[in-house]
Amino acid sequence: MKKWILRFFLLLFITVLLGFGYYVYLIWSAAHRSYVPPEQEKSDKRQEAVKWHEDPVAILMLGVDERNGDQGRADTIMIAALNPQEKDIVLTNIPRDTRVEIPGKNFRDKINHSYAYGGVDLTRKTVEQFLDLPIDGYVQINMQGLKEIVDELGGIDVEVPFTFSYGGHTFKKGPMHLNGEETLAFARMRKEDPLGDFGRIQRQQEVIRAIVRKGTDWTTITKLDTIMEKLGSNVKTDISPFQLLQLQNRYANLSRDHIKTVRFKGEDATIDGIYYFRVSPEEIKRVRKVLAEQLNYTRPPDTLY
Repeated sequence: MKKWILRFFLLLFITVLLGFGYYVYLIWSAAHRSYVPPEQEKSDKRQEAVKWHEDPVAILMLGVDERNGDQGRADTIMIAALNPQEKDIVLTNIPRDTRVEIPGKNFRDKINHSYAYGGVDLTRKTVEQFLDLPIDGYVQINMQGLKEIVDELGGIDVEVPFTFSYGGHTFKKGPMHLNGEETLAFARMRKEDPLGDFGRIQRQQEVIRAIVRKGTDWTTITKLDTIMEKLGSNVKTDISPFQLLQLQNRYANLSRDHIKTVRFKGEDATIDGIYYFRVSPEEIKRVRKVLAEQLNYTRPPDTLY
């Protein structure tokens, strides 16, 4: 009898181990499909390459709207400054209509247009020039792929801040269950939001939190292979799987108290009939100071731009 019990638990252990191994394989495989090796070892604003397991790093996170092979534009531009010593993260969103100088262009334009002009590389350089800070890596998410991921999860539950209609969908204030199409509409609406782009940013953050909650629920285990396939197809990053693992080990179980945000203040402006969000040089310096302190960053004397 005891031998039977021992064999049963041994078989159970092996089954769980194999299941966990398959789970790890799916994640590792998706990470490899998403990985795009960087063209250079470090930012031009760094004197030395960062050590991902011990140095503060700045990560550019882009939400991009790409359809039918179109280059598209960056709907969301966020910087995450991670400090392993303090074990905290500072997040800042750059409103997509922010008027900036784009490297290599002889005019000012909206910062999200930098992606249409030159993809991730030019957007990265534009952000580095705007903030006068290094970007050590990027994560790019295709917003169209977000729809597929949400549908595979069986939808998500969000808190709608106020009643509005957008893209043929109506959202009523309070808790609401959304499918993929509704999620995109919920995350994209801006003009009816009293907070404008900042309200849209808050809703996008609500969507991300909802996806994380649903994705970590035990009911999604049977869909894990399909979800990982969607992630691998719709997420691109120059952060290697090993570096991502190092970050995960450093920032596992991070509480909300250790995730801070800094917000750009500015004013609406219409120039040559085009709407922009205008940020003063003083405001850029204020936000830069917060991020630079988080990164323990001092500008090298020979930066290129």
